[in-house]
Amino acid sequence: MKVLVFQHIDCEHPGIFRQFFDEARIEWHAVKLDSGEQIPPLEHFDALWVMGGPMDVWDTDSCPWLVPEKEAIRRWVQTLKKPFLGLCLGHQLLADSLNGTCERADRPEIGILDVQLTEAARDDPLWGEWICPLNACNGIQCQ
Repeated sequence: MKVLVFQHIDCEHPGIFRQFFDEARIEWHAVKLDSGEQIPPLEHFDALWVMGGPMDVWDTDSCPWLVPEKEAIRRWVQTLKKPFLGLCLGHQLLADSLNGTCERADRPEIGILDVQLTEAARDDPLWGEWICPLNACNGIQCQ
């Protein structure tokens, strides 16, 4: 498996998942979009992770690489139909890429927040098998 990672700033990287990727022998390639790195051909990858960052989805004047990034995300999910994980800004970019609406929140949501899996998520091959063993279920008994 090969994972493509879009990064928007050096400190917003896959974190501990880098170790998990290495241990599972999952190849991954980070593209530092804010440094001017170009998006490689998407067909060479099995999953796309889009990380967070301090910019907003509409900051295309100061972050012009957001435009081709959104095009790549749209193509990834609509045409290639491959797995996508968006974290913070990454999830907002997915919504914006698919003509959803992203607006400024009344208060910022920055940092680590509790996550609770739904019943459906506990049975999902990705969330149930991979995330639950990492104790992301906040005490919910995962099966």
